Amino acid sequence: MKKPENGIRTMAKRVTTQDLHCEVEQVKKDIALIKDNHLVHIHDCIHRVESEIKENKQFFNDRLDRLDNRIWWILGLTVSTLVAIVVESMV
Repeated sequence: MKKPENGIRTMAKRVTTQDLHCEVEQVKKDIALIKDNHLVHIHDCIHRVESEIKENKQFFNDRLDRLDNRIWWILGLTVSTLVAIVVESMV
């Protein structure tokens, strides 16, 4: 028995199987709600982010390829200039 603040003793509420059954049903409903709503939203968000990452990857790959081509052109021009200077100095 509990002893409340006012000094009068009362019986503690007993948990019945009906109460437990109601609690279990509520938990089942909550789990179904999470599965149906929240997980679907998370799944959609993951797929959206995945597609955005693929688009960004393609964009940066294209940019790096262009940069790589420019570096090769600069290297080729530098080497050809060096060869031209060496040949000119030999003549």
